[in-house]
Amino acid sequence: MRPSSARQWGDLIAGYRRIHVYTVDPGAYAVACELVPLVRSMDRLVGWYVDGWSARQEAETRPSAELQQALLPGDVLVVGSQTSFTNTQAMLKLASAAGAATIFVFDHWKNYAKHFGSGPPADIIVVPDEIGAKSVVRALGEEVRPRVRILPHLAIEAAADRIAASGIAADPGIIAFLLDPTERAHELGYDWRTILAAALDQKTAPAVRRILVKPHPRQDVDAVARELAARRPSGVAVEIFDGKTDDLIAMASEVWGMTTVALNVALAIGKPIRSFQCGRNEAGARASNPHIEPYLVEQNASAEAQWQA
Repeated sequence: MRPSSARQWGDLIAGYRRIHVYTVDPGAYAVACELVPLVRSMDRLVGWYVDGWSARQEAETRPSAELQQALLPGDVLVVGSQTSFTNTQAMLKLASAAGAATIFVFDHWKNYAKHFGSGPPADIIVVPDEIGAKSVVRALGEEVRPRVRILPHLAIEAAADRIAASGIAADPGIIAFLLDPTERAHELGYDWRTILAAALDQKTAPAVRRILVKPHPRQDVDAVARELAARRPSGVAVEIFDGKTDDLIAMASEVWGMTTVALNVALAIGKPIRSFQCGRNEAGARASNPHIEPYLVEQNASAEAQWQA
């Protein structure tokens, strides 16, 4: 962790003697991988509790079923964001019933109100920047402003630092394509299949030899492979990349994606990016990210024009 980030996060958690961390989805897990060692070094960590995707990883964690008995009055529960908003709300209620404070950490820039539903928000809401802070207040009302803290996005910083230290040089012949597990049922106007088709239909620069597709951690890799097998643009090799996302971003000359926060990592290290959201509706626009909007591809024709430019 960068020294300045350690100081800022350390100031936040220093006021609590017993700290619990809870994560489910990959984004929150990535933040916790940086935060938990800091909390442990300050001798304040009680446990890192997990469900779902986080529970299948190799970190030293505990099942969420143990959390209820572990929470004591005066403790604090750090909750990472996840797509199951009802589960988030249940965890906040659990902490409140135990007399514990709550810190909710946004690892992205969207769905601010949905995480809390009709219930009260967390005691402290952490966002990565001023854009996030203004958006939270706009979504939840002026009364939440005193709860909002702007702190560095630990996962983006860590990924950027790993890439910088990797020594991997960019290859002008490679494009990275980072998928999201967006399905038609999410009603954003697009899904990962339509976006994959739209992206592979684009005219690429003559130097491009390979498009390496990285499925999202929550996606079925076999399903992505089947979709790729049916879509082979001429003159360009299209393959699934099963290595580390950091390495893929490092080796690519340009990074394509949908709305994944990994696009923010690419931006942080100065890589050109494109955010494919072809056919998105109003819900799709709300699910996007202010940082990637300048690199938006909404229509196939405009995408080709942008590439040729």
